[in-house]
Amino acid sequence: MKTIGTKKELMGLGMIFLMLLFLTTEAFAWSAATHAYVEDHLGRKRGLYNGNEIYGGMVPDVFNYLFDYPTYLGYLYSETHNEFLNVWNASRWALEKSLAYGFVGHNDVWGADFTAHHLCQTCGTAEGYAINKARELLAAQPLPSELGIPDEVAIEILHEIVENSVDILVSKKTDPLIGKKIISSAIFRSPQFPLLLVKAYAKDFSSYAGISHPEAARFITLAEKEFRKNLILYGQVLMQDEATAIQLISEQTADIAASFLALYGIQLSISKEEIIQMVIGYTTLAISICENDYQQEIEATIHFVDQQLKGRGITD
Repeated sequence: MKTIGTKKELMGLGMIFLMLLFLTTEAFAWSAATHAYVEDHLGRKRGLYNGNEIYGGMVPDVFNYLFDYPTYLGYLYSETHNEFLNVWNASRWALEKSLAYGFVGHNDVWGADFTAHHLCQTCGTAEGYAINKARELLAAQPLPSELGIPDEVAIEILHEIVENSVDILVSKKTDPLIGKKIISSAIFRSPQFPLLLVKAYAKDFSSYAGISHPEAARFITLAEKEFRKNLILYGQVLMQDEATAIQLISEQTADIAASFLALYGIQLSISKEEIIQMVIGYTTLAISICENDYQQEIEATIHFVDQQLKGRGITD
């Protein structure tokens, strides 16, 4: 098995300059702040329980950017977003249940990601909010044809930009404390959580990847460790002024876009700085497209997820 020791090896993501320090962050898809906001308005509202629910609500995206491991990426994304009840069934005690409650609420089958990717609650269209807005974004500003990016591939990148833009709106207009809440939830998440992920996924992952159970467990725990660090840094990004947050998130998104396109055999002919400026432009446009209705969609998502959890007997 390939050694997994550095962030570059684990996530395949680039570096960004955070204020005066060299730090790294990661983009998330809804993105982390939106998931944090949803979980902050579900379940318990007290101390560590609420914080662990918030962290649990973000962590299903832990494997989203394993571009150095493309065969693992699709499998592990599917596991956390579709086989999410593995975590609920593996949880036993109070804080584990809070983590699992948040984790389950994120899912792509009937959770928060379902409204983002598949069935918008307020758009009047049979697709998710982020996808719907990505199509609006592409229609308003088509990608230059010389880049050679098919529209459906462009939608995948632009829906990430939409989700990032909603995160920025949440942090600047809806809940200015959301960055701090992300940081706190990551710092104080239960130390048992990596073991909960291992119990939920390591056995099947080892079989799929053809590696030993200890190797699978190590892969999962290292990914969660890096994810936790990145959430702390992402929270710091969201605490900056809007222009700085857009710049930093756009720098990271440019790296993610390049890695994503490489999976399709697409190499961009423009410079990294040109890519960053393009992402900044699309992010700014996405904010203007989403600012009038994002909050209604988030509130509808909270209601939808709450009803889905209660209907399935999942409580914290």
